[in-house]
Amino acid sequence: MTDETSIQRQLHRERTFRPPFCPNPRCQWHHDASSARFQFHGRKMIQRFPYVTTRFRCASCECTFTESRFRLHYRQKVWGLNEEIFYLDSIGASKRAIARRVEHSEKLVRVRLIKMARQGLLIHARRVAKIPIREPIVYDGLENFSFSQYDPNNLNHAVGKNSLFTYDFNLCPLNRKGRMSPRQRARKALLEEKYGSYPKDAIRVSTKRILARLLWKTRELDLYTDRHFQYRRAIELDLTRKQARRIRHVTVSSKVARNYANPLFAVNNVDMQARHNRAAFRRETIAFAKHPVAMLESFVLYAIHRNYMRPKFWGTHRSDPECSKRSPGMEVGAAKWIETPEEFFREWVPRTHVRLHEEWRDLYMRRDRLSRRPIREMPLMG
Repeated sequence: MTDETSIQRQLHRERTFRPPFCPNPRCQWHHDASSARFQFHGRKMIQRFPYVTTRFRCASCECTFTESRFRLHYRQKVWGLNEEIFYLDSIGASKRAIARRVEHSEKLVRVRLIKMARQGLLIHARRVAKIPIREPIVYDGLENFSFSQYDPNNLNHAVGKNSLFTYDFNLCPLNRKGRMSPRQRARKALLEEKYGSYPKDAIRVSTKRILARLLWKTRELDLYTDRHFQYRRAIELDLTRKQARRIRHVTVSSKVARNYANPLFAVNNVDMQARHNRAAFRRETIAFAKHPVAMLESFVLYAIHRNYMRPKFWGTHRSDPECSKRSPGMEVGAAKWIETPEEFFREWVPRTHVRLHEEWRDLYMRRDRLSRRPIREMPLMG
């Protein structure tokens, strides 16, 4: 396809585009746009592809905007690259390796991935809000570290036992444990003197929050976990009696073979694939996340790829002949087909259209009060 043809196609796309709602959050047509009227407001020359853009004006608040306001590439000075960056990130390439491949800076790659993670979180949150839980849940934590071995963390996630769909997740910091040299113990003591130690009940608190949210989506919760004592304490001591009675808790030894017959197979498989496909989650990696928010953003990108953009399994299995043709999102009714990154991110969701719980709201705003590293703020996307 020639440049001229692709420009004509993009301009035709913009001419036939109808804004789904007004991007101004104070406008009456921001949420309910069934009777909204938008007027053509001319064209403007720009310095990137397609070199001219169409503007619209809201008849209610008179706010003007372009078609790109409803796209992932809004305010991007370099056209495209989102799909390629997402694909390379999903197969475990580091940010600098991706930057060398697309022939741009590491900062461009990092900012694009942050933008895709935040928008992916909003899309996932809106889809999950509409679906109930109709299957047992397998729950576990994926232990890793951000920035240094003195900052380990546990990424807790709830996965559908039959669908392998990741419903909910959060992250809690841990204190370094295990054998240390005298120099390492001195370094740990110095950090704890400067920043304080992390909460010792972080796993228990994080588990309580996820279980409380899961109970809102089902009457009875069949929960499978390993024998971590903090999970049992969260259910027996932190949840209300009424909530605890609604949970059927089954524990499985971590020493049982981690194969398809293991009741914890769903979460074990998600963890294994995360280790394999995410540079930040590999053991002894040099592409580690620099702070807890970056760790969570990397998991968001993995979760949306696993939930919506690939089949449940690449091969078939006699117990589930359709598993290579259906994504986890299709299994639970959150998707109609296996989507490409372009199809998934085509659904632009502003922050004001989604109700995020506190932990995901902090993730979207890139906030973590316990982080020992500075976290760069990003502008809101709507």
